[in-house]
Amino acid sequence: MTVIHSAEFAQEARELKGSIPLAQLSRLADQLADTSGEVFWHIESGVDRLQRPWLYLEVKGELQLVCQRCLLGAPWQLHSETVLTQFADEAQIDEAEMLDEDLEGILIDPELDIEALVEDEILLALPVALTHEVCGGDEALAKLASDKPNPFAVLAQLKTRKAE
Repeated sequence: MTVIHSAEFAQEARELKGSIPLAQLSRLADQLADTSGEVFWHIESGVDRLQRPWLYLEVKGELQLVCQRCLLGAPWQLHSETVLTQFADEAQIDEAEMLDEDLEGILIDPELDIEALVEDEILLALPVALTHEVCGGDEALAKLASDKPNPFAVLAQLKTRKAE
């Protein structure tokens, strides 16, 4: 686990790189069809012209998400870049975000967990409902549909049995 003091890290204009195995990202696990592989992150920092500390975070990797049509694995390229401006309290974040709608603010954290920050960014970047352009699972869907009895046919059978 990589932990930094976010404001001091920015004041020193530091930079870090690393990777995280997908299997270690527990909050992301239920969104994935496969937890093998890893994501790569890069964090840079500095202070803007208003003397506010900021963190630039880039996250890359290939994830196997679940196709919402066929429920099979679907590869998805993750590439997220964000600049997080740091503030001492929520009121300052709210005020700054009202003045600049593109600004993303976070609280200064003396023990910022980089892995948790990376996982947060991945969760925010995920598509709402990923589907294959053409499902390779169309045959699987057809098989599922043929294996399952039509619920209305089952109801019709019950109705005819009562009539007998």
